[in-house]
Amino acid sequence: MLADATRGMSIRSPNQGEGRGRHARRIISRALYSGRDVTPSPPSRSLRDWLAILCIGVGTAVVPLDSATNIAFPDITESFAIEIVQIQWVVIAYGLTFTSLTLLGGRLGDRYGRRLIFGVGAVWNTLAFIGLTLAPTFPLFLAARFAQGVGAALVLSCGPALITSLADEDRRARMLGLYMLMFGVAQTLGPSIGGAVVEAFGWPGVYAMRLPLCLLALLLLWALPGRKQQAKWKSGMALNVPGGLMLAVAVATVLFAINRLQVPATQAWIPAGLAIAAAALIRAFVRHEARSPAPILPLGLFRRRDFTGMAGANGLVAFSGFAVMLIAPYFLLRLTQLDVTVAGVVLATSPLGIAVSSARAGWLIEKLGARRTAALAAASTAIGLVGVGLWPPSPGLFLMIVPLFLTGTGLGLFQVASMDVITGTMSLAERGVAGSLTMVTRTFGVIAGASLLSLAFATLGGGSDATDDAFLHAFRWIFLAAAIPPALVAIAMLGARDRTAQTVPSGDPKPSLR
Repeated sequence: MLADATRGMSIRSPNQGEGRGRHARRIISRALYSGRDVTPSPPSRSLRDWLAILCIGVGTAVVPLDSATNIAFPDITESFAIEIVQIQWVVIAYGLTFTSLTLLGGRLGDRYGRRLIFGVGAVWNTLAFIGLTLAPTFPLFLAARFAQGVGAALVLSCGPALITSLADEDRRARMLGLYMLMFGVAQTLGPSIGGAVVEAFGWPGVYAMRLPLCLLALLLLWALPGRKQQAKWKSGMALNVPGGLMLAVAVATVLFAINRLQVPATQAWIPAGLAIAAAALIRAFVRHEARSPAPILPLGLFRRRDFTGMAGANGLVAFSGFAVMLIAPYFLLRLTQLDVTVAGVVLATSPLGIAVSSARAGWLIEKLGARRTAALAAASTAIGLVGVGLWPPSPGLFLMIVPLFLTGTGLGLFQVASMDVITGTMSLAERGVAGSLTMVTRTFGVIAGASLLSLAFATLGGGSDATDDAFLHAFRWIFLAAAIPPALVAIAMLGARDRTAQTVPSGDPKPSLR
């Protein structure tokens, strides 16, 4: 899959500029004296470029490998003697932190150098995993989860921009496909590796196992393109720290308000109050950014239908796709004869689809365009969700695996297509924010899906005390309803034109990296 993802990419070497001049002179000389048509061969990939890709891959992998944490929940609950309901704070502490800080991390990378911020994130993750592994109490464990969220934000915010800087701009989609391939492989391996590690070492193992990856990323950090090799920050502009902090607080408040939608009706004032606070924070942020000479998030982009439409569609598709990881496990354990290990393998076919489709996403985007690829991806997601929703009790393996794989394939393709459109809309100097924005809109969809789909499933009678018939009724309606947003996205994308694919926004310098 790695060979497919990278085939045809012209990855630049550090001395490519000087080498190209000599190469061109030799070609001209040979053509003049031989009279033949001589075509230059594409520059070969250097060892440093491959080491840079490896650095980005292992440094980023620690984030999707957090899927192993879910397997450790029962052991964490028992070890700290906490109630099951308290385990949600393990997710909230991490998810809210990295999502609210990702955009700020992207801007820090644009301003001070993406290699530096990626490296700081790797160091931060190393310390966080040590703290998590050795945490003696639940409050200290949660504090380390907050720290892990900071490290994840710094790494994720710079990863897409770093990997696209390793190739020509017309190969941007292929590099993003390679990035999502590595992301998807780690996400696929997380639950299976996590289960074996928890069985052998207990819950601390799911954090300790990621320490070697952090250390390897730090050892390879030198291979990444430095600050001098990325598009220059606008001279004289300081970093907008107040705007970054306001945005982080606003995002965290919005996400927490969505999460609290599951509280009982008697506590409805909690999400209502959080929603009002979030609206006030967003209004204050917009007013601040409108006056700032160096906005964290260029507000003018939201007036562009191609940008706003793709960002919103990214969240909607992620919202629907999360139904698989949220609700399908309960079906597999309740209405099939599969043991836990086999059920985990069946469920892993969805993230496997993400990895497989990401490997070919760049090639498909070059052939069809980003929006047609996004339409195909959204349609695949919708069809897969309908297929899952039509499962009978005790379905055969083939009937389960095919729709799960289709859903994952759609999610992987759509993520790469949305990244390509959003990064192509923004300037080279702002690629950190561009990549971060794609991750943030996806996470918004996932968190909204976790809250709203759970609430809808319980409302439809699919709770823990439901009969098998009531559970199956709620299961079918949830998945059939979840298929509607990606189906609508597919229709909308078919009617849109590719305006930003494979282009650099006007006024920006062409890439001169590596």
